[in-house]
Amino acid sequence: MARAGMMTGLGVLAAVIGARFLGIQHGLWMALGSLYVALGLAYLAGGAPWLIRQSDRLLPHVPTTSGGAALGVLFGFNIPACAAPLLAVLLGGAAAQAAAGGGMAYGGVSLLIFGLALSSPLVLAVFTQRGRRLLNAIARFAARMPRITGAVLVLLGVWSIGLAL
Repeated sequence: MARAGMMTGLGVLAAVIGARFLGIQHGLWMALGSLYVALGLAYLAGGAPWLIRQSDRLLPHVPTTSGGAALGVLFGFNIPACAAPLLAVLLGGAAAQAAAGGGMAYGGVSLLIFGLALSSPLVLAVFTQRGRRLLNAIARFAARMPRITGAVLVLLGVWSIGLAL
C-alpha cells in the first residue's frame, strides 16, 4: 500500500515537472518563432547585409564560414513538438530514479543519449568532411538567395508560433 502511494506521488511529480517544462517550451516556441519571423522579414526587406554586419560585430571571434553554427545553436533551443513528450517522460524517469536513490547518473546518461540521437544528423554532418562541404555549399547557396532564406525563416517562425498556441 505504501509503495502504491509512493508511485502515485512520483507519477504526480513527473506530471507536474512535465507540465512546467511544456509551459516553458511554449514560451520558447513563441519567443523564438517571433525572432525567426523578424529575421525572415528583415531578409525579405533586403536587410541581410545589415544583419550580417551586426552579427559580425557581435561575434567577432566566430569565423564567417561557421556563422551557420551559431544559428543552429539558436534553432536547437526549439525542440520538435514530437520530442517534447518523450523529453518529459525522460525527465520524469530521471526524477523518479533519483528519488528512489538511483543517483543522478541515470538522468544524465538518458538525456545525453536523447540529445545525441536528436542531433545525430547534424553531428555527423559537422564531424565529417563530406558533411561540412555539404553544409558550406548550402550556406553559400543561402547567402545568394536572401529571399528564399527569408521566406523559410518566416515559415519556420509561423510554424513555431503555431505550436505555442
